[in-house]
Amino acid sequence: MTSKIPTKKGGRPAKSLVEKRRYRLSLKLNTNEYFQLKSKARTAGKNRCDFLREFILTGEVRQRFTPEQNKVLSQISGESNNLNQLVKLAHTQGVWYIEIKAKDPMAELDELLKRIRL
Repeated sequence: MTSKIPTKKGGRPAKSLVEKRRYRLSLKLNTNEYFQLKSKARTAGKNRCDFLREFILTGEVRQRFTPEQNKVLSQISGESNNLNQLVKLAHTQGVWYIEIKAKDPMAELDELLKRIRL
């Protein structure tokens, strides 16, 4: 009787040596430095390791989107969908019709973009 040995292990593929995080870094901070790091990481919406890693790679840390910003982005997505539908309509009913209909969604998009910048 021959037994079959599975050729594939399954699971997640192994990371390459470049992708693997093999080095551990120990960092000593005083109380003030530690709480500043903790506060800045919390403000950015990241854990301390991700915060430091991003800072090392780019020299700055970008804050994650807040729930309000996510809501605004979904509204922008909906508005861009509406504009896309208007463009399709332009091909069937003429360009002058689109100019009238596109003014409202474009004004709403401008307002949403202003809110994101704040």
